[in-house]
Amino acid sequence: MGRTYYRENIKITRKIIIAVFLTFIFASIFSPTANAINITVGEDAPDFILNATNNDIISLSDFKGKILVLIYWRPDQERSHLALKDGKYIYDAFKGKNVTVIGLLAETDDQDKINKITKENNINFPILLDSYRDVYSDYGIRVYPSTIIVDKYGKIAHGIPGHALTYRLALEAHLKYLLGEINWETLTAMITPRKKIKDETKLKAERTYNLALQFTDANLIEKAIETAMKSIESEPDNHKTYSLLGFLYLNKNEADKAHEQFTKALSINPESNDAKTGLGASLILKGDLTGAIQILTEVAIANPYSVMTYYELGKAYGLQGNSEKSAEMYRKALDKIVKNKVLPFSAAE
Repeated sequence: MGRTYYRENIKITRKIIIAVFLTFIFASIFSPTANAINITVGEDAPDFILNATNNDIISLSDFKGKILVLIYWRPDQERSHLALKDGKYIYDAFKGKNVTVIGLLAETDDQDKINKITKENNINFPILLDSYRDVYSDYGIRVYPSTIIVDKYGKIAHGIPGHALTYRLALEAHLKYLLGEINWETLTAMITPRKKIKDETKLKAERTYNLALQFTDANLIEKAIETAMKSIESEPDNHKTYSLLGFLYLNKNEADKAHEQFTKALSINPESNDAKTGLGASLILKGDLTGAIQILTEVAIANPYSVMTYYELGKAYGLQGNSEKSAEMYRKALDKIVKNKVLPFSAAE
């Protein structure tokens, strides 16, 4: 048990470190300019006049009064291609809402390659050629791709570096906020990572589950039951905790409560042999020896942790009056190993 608890604590410590690391990463991704550019949010977006791939001449001032999404990309980078695809989605989704998208790139030597990429990805918004890297310099582009949102007043509203899995979600959320479709609280909720919250809840459940195991090992049954219930509150879909609670009730000879917990465990994981073993044991307490023998026999065939299963079978056959079969099951169970155990071995590991 000590080695198991030590291993579990190592796992928990590792998860805490990962959670802190993820918090730092997400804080970087969702900061106002997020290191995409050197210009601070709220500053004027530098104007530009550039040629487009279709030979049009386009300037930033042409879009005064509109919200503009600038995607600075590279032809030889997959992440840039993904940003362009998401840019097309945004361009189509926000059409008619005073929002437009522009792509920019400095690598302008291979026009055929640029045209091929835009054609393959069905890009239907302008691609501008920053041949002298004026925009690259004026905006202080740091990474590829870099996405900059310019509001209808010509101010920098937000910047997104690279192309994370949250790219489209973050871009869409900020545009909806600028359009007045959502408030700041909704924006924050949309871009706040859910995984961290989920991980913290799961970590709490795991801690209380392990604590319940310690109380069980110390034969503090009431304390173990109370702690197992707290674990279920944090993570109500963990079949192992319901099985643990069921075995604790078995230890108190509370057959109905034990039966209820094992049934819940099996509703989550119908293949749990521990829960089936416990269910069979609860049926013995309830007097349903035939049902108990049936389920325990099935488990004995499949369960690699079958010591307690054979022990319960021996008990059931004994109560039925089949002493020969009972003795056979007890011999298989090695009664001296399990007679003082509350849990099957797999639940305690």
